[in-house]
Amino acid sequence: MSLPGDATPFGRTLYPLGLLAWLAAFAWVSFGVARAAGRLWRETEGVETEAAALNAGALRLQALSRRTVSQAEEARFLQDLPDPRPDDKGYLRTQRAIAGEVAQLRAKVGRRLRGALQVVVDAKANKLYLKKGLKLLWQADVSVGRGGLLADRKSGQRWMFVTPRGVFRVIGKGRDPKWRKPDWAFVEEGEPVPPPNDPSRFVDGELGAYFLNLGDGYLIHGTKNEKTLGRPASHGCVRVGAADLERLYKEVPVGTKVYIFQ
Repeated sequence: MSLPGDATPFGRTLYPLGLLAWLAAFAWVSFGVARAAGRLWRETEGVETEAAALNAGALRLQALSRRTVSQAEEARFLQDLPDPRPDDKGYLRTQRAIAGEVAQLRAKVGRRLRGALQVVVDAKANKLYLKKGLKLLWQADVSVGRGGLLADRKSGQRWMFVTPRGVFRVIGKGRDPKWRKPDWAFVEEGEPVPPPNDPSRFVDGELGAYFLNLGDGYLIHGTKNEKTLGRPASHGCVRVGAADLERLYKEVPVGTKVYIFQ
């Protein structure tokens, strides 16, 4: 069987030319399809990038929305709070007048103190302040009387474990004090009370390395348990930490006034 165009030379020439033309057309169409596919791929990639950006923007909007809601709730809470300012329009004028009176009193007290050294004990806050005139030199945590009543059924004696308030003076001070245990110490421990000069009454190291004597059996002294400083824990004396006690002993002379208040 013969192919068309095989009969003549012209036919044999026309067939290759047609095949060549068909191949060229096919190549052109394939090239166009490849270009279109490349454009489609690039456009797809751009769409994915824009989608990722839109997703990130949506997340930021969600976070902003949550913050806005939280801030709105805080604003409503603050708006609902009662106004602490009084309705009296003269309140600010009264405050200014009081501030002026306080300033005058401070000046008067300052002139009276004349820069004198003084120890101030805030029994409510369990704080000790060393001041010179109105100037604060330093402060320390202390322990004052814990309160409470102890009664001895045998003797009928009663003791209140409070630190007295008022103005005192340092009437003496010393190092390495020996504690003479009072009757209440034995009663509190459930032990029999020994005679006044019994050796069991005298204890070393219980009061720390130094003491300042305020009179009437009340001292500023140390403690074995500094964890209790800052809250009432003593039987009436003022307990101070070792470092602050040494500083007091060195800086506060005999005769210095001690103010204890609450």
